[in-house]
Amino acid sequence: MLNKKEAYDLIDKVLSYCSHYTMVTVNSQEEGLTRFANSEIHQNVFKAENSVEIIVYEGKKQSKISTNILDDESLREMVRTAEENLRYMPEGEFEMPVVASPLEIACEEYDEELEGKFGITNRAALIKASIDTLDSGFTGSGALSLTKTVIAIGNNKGIKRYARLDSVNFNTVVTHESGPSGYTEYSTNKAGNMDVMQLFKIAYLKAKSALNPTSIEPGSYTVILEPLAVGELLNYMNYCGFSAKSAYTGMSYLTGKKGQKVFGDNISIYDDKDDENTFRIPFDFEGYERKRLNIIDKGVAKDLAYDTKSALREGVGTTGHSIGDSSMGGFPINLVMENGDKSIEEIIKEADNAILVTRFHYMNIVDPRQAVFTALTRDGLYMIKNGQISHAVKNMRFTESMLKVFNNVSEISKERVKVPGFFGVVYVPALKIENFHFTGKTE
Repeated sequence: MLNKKEAYDLIDKVLSYCSHYTMVTVNSQEEGLTRFANSEIHQNVFKAENSVEIIVYEGKKQSKISTNILDDESLREMVRTAEENLRYMPEGEFEMPVVASPLEIACEEYDEELEGKFGITNRAALIKASIDTLDSGFTGSGALSLTKTVIAIGNNKGIKRYARLDSVNFNTVVTHESGPSGYTEYSTNKAGNMDVMQLFKIAYLKAKSALNPTSIEPGSYTVILEPLAVGELLNYMNYCGFSAKSAYTGMSYLTGKKGQKVFGDNISIYDDKDDENTFRIPFDFEGYERKRLNIIDKGVAKDLAYDTKSALREGVGTTGHSIGDSSMGGFPINLVMENGDKSIEEIIKEADNAILVTRFHYMNIVDPRQAVFTALTRDGLYMIKNGQISHAVKNMRFTESMLKVFNNVSEISKERVKVPGFFGVVYVPALKIENFHFTGKTE
């Protein structure tokens, strides 16, 4: 695991071999992972890797290459190959601007307690203690991992970027021998926020409540989506909607709608690198500082995410949201949805006839321009009658436009949860939604 000085020294070494304007990215990662299945720990693995990627620029041409072999000769060869490849590269649409300021952006904050609390011995002990709570007929499976990541960036104009992110992730599914299951998942960068046994208990109670499910017919229902389900919707809404590139190409449901009302008044979504409930990386993968985006403000479409290419195309400045893949355009990785003022328990207690959804899986985008998604429910679907969970329901398929869904949100919980995203986490509440369309059922 490289510290800040080691990462910067490696960048400077690579740059000393370069004769063109070059951006260097160093990735250093360690992961300890404990997996369990059928109520037995079956795998403890540890991996560590350091890698370097360079992008060499000449006018509108650029050449990219990476390596995880970091001896001096291999680094020299990487630079030679990248610079020689420039002659064969086609010109791009734009000449990329030089990143020259600020000279440094660094974030060295991480929770030192994570290592002690979730090292290999404690991971195994926590999993075993959780499994020991199960009654006969139930089994637990899942994984508990501790990941340490360093990202460092520099160029031969003198800029430096550094961020360290340590995090722990736990996911588990508890399954009854007859088939019903319960699930939970949580990621955090704060040791005090991860309670493995409590999370396992939630999955276990869900599995117990999922016994003897009944079948219901497809149709329009009031649903209460728990944060895992909301997070999955928001992740896909981000993927096909919050990028300026997707709006520019006409593939986003927000194309041409800036300043217009697209969701209900109670929906606000923003991206903020400084929000302590997200994983903080203060710069993007092009070296620019991330800017806060007010993506949806009380239902009104406002900001979109730009990387350099999408910003040049529209004649604006980048918002600092490159993920190192220009085909994606800008991509927010610190998404937060505003909360409400009622607890999840209160929302359930006030529901006369609704369906409680734990999570979705096999999510697919049917029509990105209308934000039509389809997915199956999984690991806990329950009918609520007169403010109480009355019985379990067999899994259903929904097909619905998010433009309708987020205009039909009648309640938002005050509690919010960190839900794993495509990058990092999203921080979301539970939602009560009217007229949610289930289009298929399982038997």
